[in-house]
Amino acid sequence: MTAPPSPTGIVSVHAAADGQVTVWRREARTGTLHIENTLQRGWVYARNLRDLSALGDSLKVSSEPPAPGAHYHAQDLAPDGRVAERAYRYLLSGPTPRQLETEILRGAMAARSLTARPSFGDLSGYVRLGYTEQHLITTRQTYHQNLTFDDPVRMQFDLETTALSPDEGRIFLIAVRDNRGLETLLEARRAAQEGEMIEAFLDLVRVRDPDVIENHFIHGFDLPFIAARARRLGVPFRLGRTGDGLPWTIEDGSRTPAWACAGREILDTLDAVRRLHLPSSGLKAVARHYGLAPDDRVYLEGTQIVSTYRDHPKLVRQYALQDVQEVDALARIVLAPSFALARLTPRPYHRLTRAGPAKGVLEPMLIRAYHEAGRPFPAPEQGPHDPHRGGHVQLYAEGVLPHIVKADVASMYPSIIRAEGIGPQQDELRIFNRIVSDLTTQRLHHKHQARNPLLPEADRREHHAMQDAMKLVVNAAYGYLGAGRLARLGDRAAADRVTARGRAVLQQVTQELQTRGMQLIESDTDGVYFSTPAPASEEAERALIEDVSATLPEGLTLEFDGRARAMLSHQIKNYVLLRYDGTLDLSGASFESSRSEQYGMAFLRAALRAMLEGDVPEVQAAFEQVMAQLADRTYTNTAVASRVRLGKSREVYAQTRGGRKEAHLEAAWQAGVSFTAGDRVDLYVREGHGLTVMTEPDGHDYDLKHYQAALVHNYATRLRKALDPADWDQLFAGRGPGLFDRPVQQMKVLWRPVRDEDGPDATSSFIPTVR
Repeated sequence: MTAPPSPTGIVSVHAAADGQVTVWRREARTGTLHIENTLQRGWVYARNLRDLSALGDSLKVSSEPPAPGAHYHAQDLAPDGRVAERAYRYLLSGPTPRQLETEILRGAMAARSLTARPSFGDLSGYVRLGYTEQHLITTRQTYHQNLTFDDPVRMQFDLETTALSPDEGRIFLIAVRDNRGLETLLEARRAAQEGEMIEAFLDLVRVRDPDVIENHFIHGFDLPFIAARARRLGVPFRLGRTGDGLPWTIEDGSRTPAWACAGREILDTLDAVRRLHLPSSGLKAVARHYGLAPDDRVYLEGTQIVSTYRDHPKLVRQYALQDVQEVDALARIVLAPSFALARLTPRPYHRLTRAGPAKGVLEPMLIRAYHEAGRPFPAPEQGPHDPHRGGHVQLYAEGVLPHIVKADVASMYPSIIRAEGIGPQQDELRIFNRIVSDLTTQRLHHKHQARNPLLPEADRREHHAMQDAMKLVVNAAYGYLGAGRLARLGDRAAADRVTARGRAVLQQVTQELQTRGMQLIESDTDGVYFSTPAPASEEAERALIEDVSATLPEGLTLEFDGRARAMLSHQIKNYVLLRYDGTLDLSGASFESSRSEQYGMAFLRAALRAMLEGDVPEVQAAFEQVMAQLADRTYTNTAVASRVRLGKSREVYAQTRGGRKEAHLEAAWQAGVSFTAGDRVDLYVREGHGLTVMTEPDGHDYDLKHYQAALVHNYATRLRKALDPADWDQLFAGRGPGLFDRPVQQMKVLWRPVRDEDGPDATSSFIPTVR
């Protein structure tokens, strides 16, 4: 294929240590794929040339870039000698990345008297990026220019297996779809057909030729499983475009190694979901969260899939196809920002769902800027530092308050960085501040266009993805400064300036609100929850916030960020909101977590809604109903079980359990199940047996007294701050009616100002006004 006329539409790059680079481009208009093959020199930044002294005259040093055909070359980026101590003054290059790194390591062992050959990443004095990043920076390109999210060919696949381990089970079904109309199932009903099915899948990948392969937990399950089964069956697992064998894994410090292959970007929607801190990261739960699940969605427990396939194969086929359909829909939401981000930073798309926005996204942009300017890369920050002070966080009131408003300072830290020109002291080109300023300006444009009703929906989605990507980078800027020596251009003093200014701005906002008679509830970094003294319309609340915003320094804006009928303030960052449309929003681990039991959450949600409506009798009714259902064993074991993550493998736990037994691991051990670190199991307290792995989800043999006590201690306690202590005891302590108890109809929900340590708590109370 011939190369396109302009460097646009990159969908994948494979750069090898021998300097071979293959670039795949997709034309947006025609969908045509173009392939380019080229060679690149390896390059790194270096502080000095001591490690290459053995090269002698083979190393050419000049202030100019290397001439064509040059061997080893050092470009002096500060020939006038004016360069900060420990700055990376030289741009070293060699015929290939491998040759350059080999010479540096060989020389370092001699120059530094090392007894063991180090890895290049452990060698001080250098700044090096990956081979693909080097190519993108040298050629001044990025991925996805002029492409929308669906211009690349995107394929989703999902495995159905007889066990979770490829050593213990096999694949019997593969669901495959792509965004060009493919939707199919590959099946191996007999074990002898598995190899043929895997070959058929690989042929399908080759024919459909996707640029992107997606699934949920593809790195942790699907790819390692199918690769292992292919190896066991003697099937060459050539997933990439270059005819390579097995995809390779990248150990990047994440909980699961990433898989990559030449010419296809492998994306895991689970990586993107984990960044969102949703109550659950499982595909089915996330699909329900975003409203992606169809009305006829089939739900099957993992332990049921094989038996269901045996008796009702059509049901499992529907289940599998719906899995890949949901992955496609979910990818459009959670991967779109990373897709857009790849246009901004010189990194491959498949690395961006896992990359930290500071070190993994912003720092390559900074390195690129110095490389393009031909300037030494700055020296990192040095010396000891006092602890870095973060943003302002304060709780002003706890309990139930009515007519709630949320306001926040729009992009406060980026706005402060931009308005006051804050950046790393060692950044002589002021690139850091320029990136933050430019992206903040562009983000506002994209944010405005994303809301433009005159644009087609597809265009609005693209603008929304771009503003999300830019928001990720600019919001990472402060964290990058505060990382100190963990970031190459970290500057703790500059970070302190940002947060000090932020605390002053937020204090100004809270003072202005108090002056106007508002009851503050919680302020956190750049936002504040408050209660108005009387019910108000949304228009009046917005006008109030605009009035306060007008008092802020130029470049900073206070924005309306939502409203609610009532709020239960429990502790900082842990609260519940009752919206005007009746929606109940729970925030913080105090109210909802992946380990919460169904029966407890059923009570808590009903009680919280009643509490926020000021209906204490209904709170009592919700409690008594759940207690009665527990006693009647209306609930199943599933409803009382908790899903728990195991922190060790069975083999590791075997070495420690003799000296110290750990409850969750011991339950899995006693059940005789095989488990590895990171596995999740459903546990419940079984009557007469203690903590047990759930094997009978529809059973009712749970420990009644344990779960009745847990309802009080784990759930009802979260309502304490909304009630008088005596009222809470009367409702939940289980002591029975007392002579001086007051009727529950007379109980009221409360709120209390939270005082500083130099003043006593005061208490105020009212029934929330609900309109």
